[in-house]
Amino acid sequence: MENKIENRFKDKFQEFKDKGYVVIDDFIPESAANELNAMYVAETNWEKIDQVRERHYQHVFATKSVYLPKGDEFYMARFGRSRDLEKNDRLNEIYDQHFKGPLKYFSEADLKAFDVRCYNLKQGDFYRSHIDDYAGSIGCVYYINKKWIWDWGGLLHVNSFDGDSEFIDTIFPKFNRVVLLDHKKFKFPHFVSAVSEFAKEARYSIVSFNG
Repeated sequence: MENKIENRFKDKFQEFKDKGYVVIDDFIPESAANELNAMYVAETNWEKIDQVRERHYQHVFATKSVYLPKGDEFYMARFGRSRDLEKNDRLNEIYDQHFKGPLKYFSEADLKAFDVRCYNLKQGDFYRSHIDDYAGSIGCVYYINKKWIWDWGGLLHVNSFDGDSEFIDTIFPKFNRVVLLDHKKFKFPHFVSAVSEFAKEARYSIVSFNG
């Protein structure tokens, strides 16, 4: 299994080490990706979470960048979370089979803790700029929607590792795409733009923090 994973992802491995994050398309078998999509579309029990943190830009999310929030601003995020999906046996089986091996390969660590969260973003939902280096050695964002449109919003924006660049990479939430982030070496200020009022569906993702 380890050799199979290495052969599949070796071209992406050096990019991950050099850049600190990598985008991989067609990450899991299409049949499994379709199963995850069906689970999310059918799920109705979403807990709405509305976060406001008054001092996070003074310490945990502080950067030197003039282009990112300063201490007089509040960190905010609004999103939905399904704890029922997080406890779903089949979802966790798919995660065990198709996510854990690559995460261990890219992190070069025998990861023991996998904090898997099932999220959606509806109209007006967003995440302000934040840094996840405290939440595990490698982060994972996996996209589930079969259709998305650029101007529906919900786009992941990633700043340089030192948070001092005026340029950002924008990552489209494409079906069966994963973004892996190296939290051991790099500090990545990143944010998700608000889902537009005319988006025709919620944006679905699996987010995991692993260490």
